[in-house]
Amino acid sequence: IAPCLMSGHRPSMQLCSNVARSPGVSCQRGGCSKTFCAQPLALGLLTQQTALTPVQLHPSQLPSSRPARHHLQHVCHATSAPGDSSSSNSTSSSSGKPKSKVLTLPTILTLGRLAAIPAFVAAWYWSSPLSTPVCTALFIAASLTDWLDGYLARKLNASTPFGAFLDPVADKLMVGAALILLSTRPLAAGPLAGNDWLVPVATLVVIGREITMSALREWAAAMGPEARQAVDVNAWGKWKTAFQMISLALLLACRDGGSSELITLAATAGPALLVAAAGLTLWSLALYFKQLARFMF
Repeated sequence: IAPCLMSGHRPSMQLCSNVARSPGVSCQRGGCSKTFCAQPLALGLLTQQTALTPVQLHPSQLPSSRPARHHLQHVCHATSAPGDSSSSNSTSSSSGKPKSKVLTLPTILTLGRLAAIPAFVAAWYWSSPLSTPVCTALFIAASLTDWLDGYLARKLNASTPFGAFLDPVADKLMVGAALILLSTRPLAAGPLAGNDWLVPVATLVVIGREITMSALREWAAAMGPEARQAVDVNAWGKWKTAFQMISLALLLACRDGGSSELITLAATAGPALLVAAAGLTLWSLALYFKQLARFMF
């Protein structure tokens, strides 16, 4: 139909009697008798610069006779106006969905934090004077990446569903590993030296809260978007995480005891911050239950 349009002819809608009465366009100007198969909805948009959109027919819809079938396949090819190559490019580009990158920089940092957990446990049981410094360094590095990967995800717009799932998992596994290991021995320095129940109790509070929150978020997700929004991470949860990280780093640094001022300071501040973290843990859990109470009763 392109030659008809370029010559100024204006095609009109009719039934193609020679191709099994398929919807088509016939040019009746200047002795032109060409008939072209097209989608009816596209006919109202025909101008001298546009072309018809071909009809996509299933093979079973084609005429049974060989001549009619050959003619219909010939006239229903896609046409485009001269110089218009963008239509095919846009079609090919829009047909495929852009693939999101899974291993972004923040996700790689999160995976590194997960990989540090076995090294952290091995360093705890390492019979060497470097055991305590290595344990403390690994935990501090993991705590810093916990903040860094979230910052980079927002700064670089590199958030992914996989990273959003993995980040809290890595955080909870590292904190849980540190709490469980510290619970295996009493405090070695500071005013509470010899105490063997404070860290285990705090461990039960923290791990119990995380288990409860996992069940609560799963239940809220089943209740709908409004309930799911009620259990989004709030400021109290962030403060709780910060207190946990600092207190555990101090307790790891003084796990072998000592009489230096730094060890005494760490052994004094560490348990106090751990108690504060346990209190914030219970408080944030109570707030979540308060926000979800209207969906429960």
